[in-house]
Amino acid sequence: MTDSLNPQQGLQNFFLLDRAFAFHDQTLPSECYTYGSAAPQSVLDTPSGKVSALHLLTSPGGGLATFIAPNMPVDTAAIESYIRQHFIPAPGKISLAQGDVRQSLFLRFVHQPESDSYNVEFEQSKMPLTHAEAGLLDNAIRGAKNQVYLVTHSQFSVSSRVAARLDTDWVAFLTLAFNEQARQPEAIALLLNQQIDAGVISLLEQFDNAPSEQTRELVRNALVKTAAQLVSNTLRNIHSVDEIPNKLSYDVSYSNSVSQRYLLAQQQDIATLLGQLPADSIITFTSTPLPEPSRPDKPIEHRQCVVSLGFNPNGFNIMSIELRWADQQTPMQWPSFPPVTLKTESAVDSITLKVTFSDYSSYERQFGWLDAVALTPQDLGFYSVIFEAEHLKPEFKTISGNATYRPAGQVKSQSFSFAFSNQQWQANWWINAHAAGLNGRIEYRWQGKTSSLFPKTYDSGPQQASTSPIKLQYNK
Repeated sequence: MTDSLNPQQGLQNFFLLDRAFAFHDQTLPSECYTYGSAAPQSVLDTPSGKVSALHLLTSPGGGLATFIAPNMPVDTAAIESYIRQHFIPAPGKISLAQGDVRQSLFLRFVHQPESDSYNVEFEQSKMPLTHAEAGLLDNAIRGAKNQVYLVTHSQFSVSSRVAARLDTDWVAFLTLAFNEQARQPEAIALLLNQQIDAGVISLLEQFDNAPSEQTRELVRNALVKTAAQLVSNTLRNIHSVDEIPNKLSYDVSYSNSVSQRYLLAQQQDIATLLGQLPADSIITFTSTPLPEPSRPDKPIEHRQCVVSLGFNPNGFNIMSIELRWADQQTPMQWPSFPPVTLKTESAVDSITLKVTFSDYSSYERQFGWLDAVALTPQDLGFYSVIFEAEHLKPEFKTISGNATYRPAGQVKSQSFSFAFSNQQWQANWWINAHAAGLNGRIEYRWQGKTSSLFPKTYDSGPQQASTSPIKLQYNK
């Protein structure tokens, strides 16, 4: 399950003890620990001796494995003793609570190479086996190691509690948004994300229980959405840079508890687990051939890839996004293009992306198959051109300019205007290059009014560039 977290990596003071697990939930007081079963009781102690919960019925044909074990409680005294030894020394208080754990059982049949090994799940405590699988399990019960494993999947949920906020010079950001003509919340959100990635806007977060990437994304999106709406509301009544307030403060904060799923996978070699018990007490034979279940020659590997946009598509004039892999294809839904999950049972290394723009031009490229892919504007054929003039701030009061993109291919030329003053001396222009790079040149020209006692107007004359960033040059 790609959407489940590993509790051994993400939960505080997590430990395994015999067939139990426990951890501290950080949303609760420090003395509170949650516990659960990591594996069923495979060998039971009875008045007549040790009894196996696993049984195997063999035949000239297929076989049948059954696993019947009572729901035995774990040793809470041992758990408390471990916590006392490692985390809360006496006389500190300890409080234990049983977690809501859902368990699934499998047998793992081992083959070489390891990629040919596979799991089969018990259904209502039973598992029909092929003749070959019954033979492997028979050998494992008799002590042959590394042939069959009992696999336990324990799934449960724990909430991640978050307190987060955005912190920046909001006057400077308002000026940037005004100069970039970003007035709608969608365009402002794009600008906010760019500034967060650049470190200009601080994203301050505090989590109880480590967050997943999805939780972090949820928190960030909530903060950006709030901030974008606040900035948009302020800009609605501003018509020139001079009208922007000298002092401005927004309370952009977020607090919530987000439920996260965890999967603890444990496996035990059947030979080690049952090898000390008499095989005849576990294995029986019937002369009537049992039906064999169908198995693929090679176990089918179900693979999936979650494809999402790692940016707000507003303002990029995207009409459609189509994804193709193997012999399948799917669109991302216009206009917000929410994430889609691609699934396959075949060996796919790449996905083909086709994006169509509002002028009906298109761009295609391939990217690798991963568990999750967040597409950037560059993946869709855009190129970021940054104009920098911070070094000219002491010399000039204001700067304005125009730029034109001259593509090398059949793509249309594109134009851009920029203006710098006060706190804002950088501008970003997304060029739709329909390519993995710029694939053309930038022609630009800028004028500036000096900040001297007797201001002069400077004209740079025609300039050219083929890479970003473009640092404006002042030749006195």
